[in-house]
Amino acid sequence: MARVLAMIHNGFVEVEVMTSTVREEICCGCQTCVHVCPYGAIEYLTEKRVSHVNEVLCKGCGTCTSACPTGAIGSRHFTEKQILAQIEGVMSQLLEA
Repeated sequence: MARVLAMIHNGFVEVEVMTSTVREEICCGCQTCVHVCPYGAIEYLTEKRVSHVNEVLCKGCGTCTSACPTGAIGSRHFTEKQILAQIEGVMSQLLEA
């Protein structure tokens, strides 16, 4: 409760840089992500029949991303292409050493 009051007093809320996001066009509405999210950051939008990530609650742990059967959930700011580029960079440095 004290942390919440401190945030209200400061007038701002810090959020994680890396959060999950749902591509609604391929979300099948199975709600697997809702059940596996340890932070309660995902809700099911009944009228749209898709899941939605509350970015303020999301900590970017990736649990929902790995559990999504359709691949509709991804990490914002860290695409698969970016992660592979980082891995390749580390591997090339290891090979040069």
